[in-house]
Amino acid sequence: MGLNDMTTRLSVWVLAALLLVTAVPAIACRPFGSYEFVEDTEGGIWFTEGDNNAVSRLAPDGAVVSHPLPTANAEPSSLALDHEGNVWFAEMEGRKIGRLGRDGRIVEFPVTGGHPFQVKVDRAGETWFTQQGDHQAKSEGDHAAHVNASGIGRIDRLGVTHFYPAPEGWATSITFDRNDEAWVSILVSRGETAKPKGIVARLSREGDWQVDATWENSCPRNLLADAAGRLYYTDGCRHTAGYRTVGGKWVEWTLPGETNIQQTSLARNGTLWFTDRQHLGRIDGRGKVRIVSRADNGDATMAVLATRNGDVVFSEFYNYNVNRLKKTGEFVEHLVAVDERKSAREVKEGEVCRIEFGARIAAKAEMDRKRAEEVRNGRFKPDGMGTENLVVQKCQVCHDARRLLLSRRSDWTPSITRMHDYRRIRNVEPLTAEETTRLVRYFNENYGLAR
Repeated sequence: MGLNDMTTRLSVWVLAALLLVTAVPAIACRPFGSYEFVEDTEGGIWFTEGDNNAVSRLAPDGAVVSHPLPTANAEPSSLALDHEGNVWFAEMEGRKIGRLGRDGRIVEFPVTGGHPFQVKVDRAGETWFTQQGDHQAKSEGDHAAHVNASGIGRIDRLGVTHFYPAPEGWATSITFDRNDEAWVSILVSRGETAKPKGIVARLSREGDWQVDATWENSCPRNLLADAAGRLYYTDGCRHTAGYRTVGGKWVEWTLPGETNIQQTSLARNGTLWFTDRQHLGRIDGRGKVRIVSRADNGDATMAVLATRNGDVVFSEFYNYNVNRLKKTGEFVEHLVAVDERKSAREVKEGEVCRIEFGARIAAKAEMDRKRAEEVRNGRFKPDGMGTENLVVQKCQVCHDARRLLLSRRSDWTPSITRMHDYRRIRNVEPLTAEETTRLVRYFNENYGLAR
C-alpha cells in the first residue's frame, strides 16, 4: 500500500490509537493498551492505560495504583515527568494535556485545532507536545483548502499554551538535547504518487524553526538525546536508525530486512532498545542489531523502556500486562487489571471471591488460543443479520482482519466513528448512520469487554 495521506496520519497518532488490545472476557480484567512508559526516581514505572482511561504506576514491589482521568474516552498516550515529580500526559481523543500532581490531583489543559500525541518536559519545567492537526475542508469559492494545525505546543510555567505550526508536514517526535534545545522530527507527505520527505529541525522557544537534516523517502521519528550530546532517531521508510554527532554529522545504520521500529529507549550503557512489530531488540554502538529471543505468543510489541537498574520493560498491542526482561535474562509478566490492584478479591456473579492468578492467566491463554484460531480462519462471528459481511466490506479498508479480530474495547463507538475520517481520506464510500450504529452494536456485543 502506498504511503498516502492516510498512512501519514497513522504514523503520527492514529496508528497508536488503533493498536487495540485483547483481554480475558471478564469486566474485572480490562486491557490498558499502554503506549509509553516512564521511570520515576524511586524506580516506579508510570504507564498509560488506553481503554481504562487512566495513568497508572507500577511500583518496584509490583503494586499498581491507577489514576482515572476526568475526561471520558481521553485515550492517554505519551507521558513525562517533571523535576517536581508531576506526571504530564497527552490525551489524544480528549484533546488535552494533563498534569497529575504528587497529591493525586489532575489538571487538564485544552488543546485546540488537533490531537496531541507525544509529550516531553524540558529542564526549565515547561511542557511540550506534538500535535496532529485536524484536516477539514474549508470552502473558498470553487476551491477547497485544508486546515492543518500540526506542529508543536508548549505550556509555560504560568500555564499558558503556545503553538508553533510545523513549517510543513506533521511533527512525529520531539526531544531535548543537553543544552535543553528542542529537536523535532517531521514527516512530509507528497500524496499517493510521490515518496515522503523527512526532516529533523530545531525549534526555539520563540517558535523559530531551523532545519538540520532532510531525507527523501523518509519517515523519521523516535528522537532521543543522550548525555554526551548525541541525537538518536529511526526512519521507518528507509529502514534505518542512527544518530547525530555533537559536531553535526549524521551517522546511519541500515537495519536488517523490513525492520520498522515502533519505539526506542536508550540504556545507560548506550544500547538502543527497540520494539518492532513482533520483536524486542537492541542496537549496539556500532549499529549491530540483535533480536531478543522470547516466546512467540502471536502478539506485537509496542512501548519500551530501559530502566536504570538494567531491566527492560515493554508492552504488547493485545496484552494488558507489563512485561519485563530482567538484566539476568529472565522474563517477568506483571499482571495488571483494574479490580486486582487494591486487594486480592473480586466480585464474580454476585459473590466476592479470591483471585487465583494462575487461573486468570490460564483463562487468558485459552482466550488467546480462541482468538488466534479466529485470526487464522479470518472469520468474524455471524449474527444472523450478515453484519460480519459488512465488517469485511466496510471496516477492513481501514484495519486488517487480525487487528479487528484481536481487538477488545470497552466501547467501540470512538473507533467506528473514527473510520469516517479514514474512509474520506481514501475516497471510499462512507458508513451510513444505520451502518455505524449496527457496527458499534456488533463489535460491542462480540468483541467488547462486557462479554
